[in-house]
Amino acid sequence: MSESTSQTILAVKCQSCNTAMVDMGDIPFRTGGTRGAAHLLFGDWAELGEGILHLDAFLCQNCGRVQLFADSQTRDSLR
Repeated sequence: MSESTSQTILAVKCQSCNTAMVDMGDIPFRTGGTRGAAHLLFGDWAELGEGILHLDAFLCQNCGRVQLFADSQTRDSLR
């Protein structure tokens, strides 16, 4: 996880508590690819369909709620 490289500019408020949430930065989420036995058989070929989604994460220190937002790079890749 990187140190607060999130591209979300506005302050995010918790929908439950209505308090400011803490910016946890950019979190890369792995999507696709293959794990387990297929990875053992095919090696790096098993990861051809793998992708990374970069999501900005925010945490409410009051109730523990976590909110995720797609950054501009992720939104552009999904178009």
